[in-house]
Amino acid sequence: MPLVPAVGVVITNFNNEAFVGAAIESVARQSIRDIRVIVVDDASTDRSDDAIREVLSRIADLRFRYIRLDTNLGQAGAIRRGLADLDAPFVCFLDSDDYWYPAFLARHLAAHLNADFPVALSFCDSHIIDSNGSLLAGTAWWFDYNEADPAHRLIGSAAIPDIKPGSGEVTYTVGRPMILRTTWSLDSSTNSMASMMLRRDFVDLVLVPPDRRLRLYVDFYLSTFAGLLTGVVAIHDALYAYRIHGENRHSNGALLGGRYSSSKADWAVIRKEILGVVDDVLRSQAQPIRQAFGDYRYTLAETQIGKALDPRTWIVKFGDRLRQFFQ
Repeated sequence: MPLVPAVGVVITNFNNEAFVGAAIESVARQSIRDIRVIVVDDASTDRSDDAIREVLSRIADLRFRYIRLDTNLGQAGAIRRGLADLDAPFVCFLDSDDYWYPAFLARHLAAHLNADFPVALSFCDSHIIDSNGSLLAGTAWWFDYNEADPAHRLIGSAAIPDIKPGSGEVTYTVGRPMILRTTWSLDSSTNSMASMMLRRDFVDLVLVPPDRRLRLYVDFYLSTFAGLLTGVVAIHDALYAYRIHGENRHSNGALLGGRYSSSKADWAVIRKEILGVVDDVLRSQAQPIRQAFGDYRYTLAETQIGKALDPRTWIVKFGDRLRQFFQ
């Protein structure tokens, strides 16, 4: 029988000296052993360099390499620098203030190697923790968000944790569904950068904008492209911990319960900006994207993004093109 493919991991860090060690250690503990890991420090101004060198020296794992940048490139730039030293067919990007559970990579590979339909991206649910590692929520409410959820529903036993007496350790049952989603909409939701595994060739095809245009929100950018062109697989187990620690670059809001806003920033403005980058790349990379996915999928993606950016004029703009395609 064939073996699982290798996985490349880029751990990106900027001023997370208190948390980057835990992120690195969580990758070293993965049950999948064939991994290649690049730790990229994006010109931090705190003591991150010392923290990274200390943990790498302590674990002494030859699968790990370290790159310290002299100039801050932002999220996309740091990811691309790490990718330049990796050749694995699947890749993951871990933010240095989050950490993975040991089965993270194995479960994502299982999702990608399903015998139903191949996709460019898989993503999973997360637990929300604070700066001390204490659990704040058993799920990210926006994970695989679907407006069709009923207003009243049973909370199944698999969603209720066990709390061990004495230690206070919280554990959840593993083995919730994996759901294939083959269409994209403006309300489609995945999760943070640390939740994802992607096919490397897909990343190389679409992660082409200048660093300055994707200093943050690479997760939304990549998941939008994957939803438009290939579909995605949602893993309903929480396979990592997403940390809200007060200094997050995006999640700087309070966890209030309900469908809370994780950020004080206006998501509608951010979303429109990133969708504009997607639209620009669809146009500039039209030939290779059409060659990879066909005219129909490309035209559908272009139509959906046009509608999302300007719903008032998208019918006039794209209607004729769609009619010509189907004639």
